[in-house]
Amino acid sequence: MTLLFLSGCYNSTNKVIESDNTSKSSENKIKKAVIIFDNTYRLVYNNNQEKNEVDKTNMVEMKPLLIRNFEKVENKINKSMEINVVPLTYTITSNQNGKFITFNIFVINTTDKEITNFESIMTFSFTDNSYSFSDSLNMKDIDMDKLSRNEGVIISYSQSIVDQSEEYFNNLKLEDISINLSEVKIDRN
Repeated sequence: MTLLFLSGCYNSTNKVIESDNTSKSSENKIKKAVIIFDNTYRLVYNNNQEKNEVDKTNMVEMKPLLIRNFEKVENKINKSMEINVVPLTYTITSNQNGKFITFNIFVINTTDKEITNFESIMTFSFTDNSYSFSDSLNMKDIDMDKLSRNEGVIISYSQSIVDQSEEYFNNLKLEDISINLSEVKIDRN
């Protein structure tokens, strides 16, 4: 999956520490946090992003937007779930290939244990809108070997909405987007 950064933000107060903090995994590899949201959730680069200077530059440039948007959706994190997914940006585009909604989603390990693999079904739904769709999400999709405690990555996900009513998406806000996981299977260290 390719990392794309998209816009759509409002002003809000920051509860984020930007840090060079690192965490050691069981293999003693150190992942540098790009952003620490709400003093808890560490955004790190996935394996592909670590090698891609364009992705790294885009993420650094988008820090203020990501921080503001996280504050809008952090209440959607269900701490009783081991994996959470929240939208950090979205955009709607039309071109010769159709009409698409594209999300940058934050996939987070919300347990106190390292996750080495997972599989799930993610379902996107929207407030005041009957449209929803589902797809699989697994460790391979996020391009990580493991997710440490409170660690997460951003990946992009697109869905065709060519057959959907314009009115479904005219006044869409980030807070109106929910992503629920089901059929979750997790392997831990």
